Amino acid sequence: MKDKIHPKMNKITARCACGAEYEILTTLSEMKMDVCGSCHPFYQGKGDSMILDTEGRIDKFRKKFGDSYMK
Repeated sequence: MKDKIHPKMNKITARCACGAEYEILTTLSEMKMDVCGSCHPFYQGKGDSMILDTEGRIDKFRKKFGDSYMK
């Protein structure tokens, strides 16, 4: 492998908007996140409501266009 062609890896503390901090290895010098595993609704056990909402959209589409739309 050639020398001096790979970016330098830094061990940084990534900070989320909710206040959670994670130590990660990256080529960036700092990282700020909007959502993380601590504050995202799917990872807090609220993901089931998102799936039910998707099913409601499918039913609404079928009522509007019928089942023959995809044929």
